[in-house]
This record gives sequence, structure tokens and C-alpha cells, in this order.
Amino acid sequence: MSARGLAFKDIRRIVVTHAHVDHFGLAAPIVAESGARVWSHARDRWWLTDFENEVTRRADFYRDAFAQNGAPLELANAATRGMAGVMRYATAIPADRFIPIDDGDSVTLGGDVWRVVYTPGHASGLICLYEPRSRTLISSDHLLRDITSNPVLEPPTRGESERPRALVNYIASMQKTAQLDVRVALPAHGEPIEDIRALIAGRLAFHRARLDHIEQQLACCVSTAYELCNVLFPDLKSVDVFLGLSEVIGHLDILENEGRVRREMRDGVVRYIPTKK
Repeated sequence: MSARGLAFKDIRRIVVTHAHVDHFGLAAPIVAESGARVWSHARDRWWLTDFENEVTRRADFYRDAFAQNGAPLELANAATRGMAGVMRYATAIPADRFIPIDDGDSVTLGGDVWRVVYTPGHASGLICLYEPRSRTLISSDHLLRDITSNPVLEPPTRGESERPRALVNYIASMQKTAQLDVRVALPAHGEPIEDIRALIAGRLAFHRARLDHIEQQLACCVSTAYELCNVLFPDLKSVDVFLGLSEVIGHLDILENEGRVRREMRDGVVRYIPTKK
């Protein structure tokens, strides 16, 4: 910025594609210096404007989620401590600086008008930006060239009773994005993507194959999300177990939606039972 004669105080608008700390951690000090407004999806409001309370609320949710999915208490505590270490890099912005945006809204950047494309999955409030003249998509963490984006487990947002079905939403978002006429996608991490339709087709095939594998494991060997996590991702530690559980629970949500498994609560632990005889 300084090379262009600009400083933080000159910033008037910050677009946050989703409320993960690596994407909004510096928003508060920039807002404090500049008075900038922060544009993000409405589902990101509490992360951005009531961060400290939201961290506590989510930590409680994740401890319960670990226990209900069969993970040991000490592992749940280690994971929440690891998350807390990451959370120290962010603080709340003033509520009056937050501007909600949603699917189909427009954001003018320079002389270009970008369309907001709501793509929940990796995060429930994730947005991409699409500029039709250049056929460019700012894909954030929705599409990454070299790795699959994790469908992160989230609690219900305030005012809701059901948690988002992250992978269900993510697959729908990929199918939606594949309908756009995109020349190049610019992700938040890694190299540009030149053929998003081929990438999406590969990701959908990957998830379909994993659904079949999980169903086979449930039929023969395991019954909880934590047991499945150990089969698919052995030797994960701390926060990585949370990401592994997020992935597994996402696939179990789809299997349940498709009627291929049913949930049973036994002794406080959710078990997944195949419905095929």
C-alpha cells in the first residue's frame, strides 16, 4: 500500500468473504484507524461484531459436538485450546461498521461491478465475487486449485435451532458456481484456477466416492463420526481432529439425507446405522 501512496487510514471499505480468522483478523485495527465499513454476508454479523462472545458460544458447541460424536473429552479440550490460540488474532468491529450483503448484490471495485455469489459450505456465510465482463471469479476458499475445501462444522447461528449442513450446502454451491461463465478463478490460497467446471466435477466425484466408502465402513466396522475420522484420517492431532470430524459429519449428513443411514442416540453418543439390509 505504501508503494502506492496509501495507508490504512485511506481504506473506506473492507469486503470479508467469510468469517474465518485468516480472512478477517485484521479488520478491527483497520476499521479503528480508517473508519472503514465492513461488507460481509449477514451470517457473519456476530463473528465480526460480537467476536468474543461468539468464540465462547462456539467453543461450548464444539465441546458438545466432540462428545456427542464419540471423541474423548481430553481431545475435545485440546481442540478448543488450539482454536483459542488462533482466535487471539481477531477482535470485534463496531456494530455500526457492518454492512450485510447477499446473493445478487453488487460491489463496485474501481470501475468494475462485481456480483455477489453466495456459496455456503466451507463457511455458512461465504461469498464469492463475479465480474462478468472479464469472466473472473474471486473464489475465496470456496474453490482452491490444489486442495479440497473443508466443510467446516458450525453451530446454528443466533435465532436458528439447526446447525448448517456444511457439505450438503457446499455441494449445492459448487453446482451453482459451475453454471457461471468463468475464465479464471482467483482463490484466497494458492494458484489461479483456469477450468472451474473440471475442478468441480472432480471434487463432486471425490465426495461421491467417499460417501460410498463411509457407508461400507458403517456396514462392517464403525458407528460414530469419531471412529470414522480415525479410519479416514489416522493420527490427527488437536485442531486437525476438528477438521476431520467436520469432513466426516458432512458426509454423514448427506448419507442421512439420501436415506442411506439413520441416526441413533445411545448413552449420549450419536451412532449412524446403515439402512440397507
